[in-house]
Amino acid sequence: MASTQPPARERLLHAAALLTYTGGIEATGVDAIARTAGVTKRTLYQHFRSKDELVGTALELRDQPALDALRTAVDRRVSRGAKPVDALFTTLAKLFGGDAYRGCAFQNAGLEVADPAHPVHPVTRSHIDGRAALVADLCREEGVDDPEVHEAVRLIVEGAFVVSATQRDAAVAARAAKAARRVLQR
Repeated sequence: MASTQPPARERLLHAAALLTYTGGIEATGVDAIARTAGVTKRTLYQHFRSKDELVGTALELRDQPALDALRTAVDRRVSRGAKPVDALFTTLAKLFGGDAYRGCAFQNAGLEVADPAHPVHPVTRSHIDGRAALVADLCREEGVDDPEVHEAVRLIVEGAFVVSATQRDAAVAARAAKAARRVLQR
């Protein structure tokens, strides 16, 4: 009878992503990751040289899918008549209001880990840059092709992620949308 469980490596990546998002990278030990994945620590180290490598890989696997999911949700709203930047903030409001929301996993990782050589840092930069490119695309779709405006709206988006998480306030998305709209109209 074949096992219906995903391979150990996939379970480790999922466990690392879940536990480090909900509890933090530094506070999450390899014992907890292995236990949650249903493997031994030895199995963990057969797949990854270190916890840092495991955490970096887990985050990296979420990078493009998270950006793609955000774009898809925005596009769905645009197809129903929303302006692209407004659609972004409406999407963020829904994300920020989720029971499991603890902020942006990429921002959290980048802020938590002080060591600049840690594997999470290239991934966090990649994700934040990808989100900046999405914001610029959405601004251009509204007819605004000014890099300074794109940067201003991007900073509003990044700030909305931080404020929504630190204050547990999903309504920040609506306030950020108003600020972004003012920037776009200038």
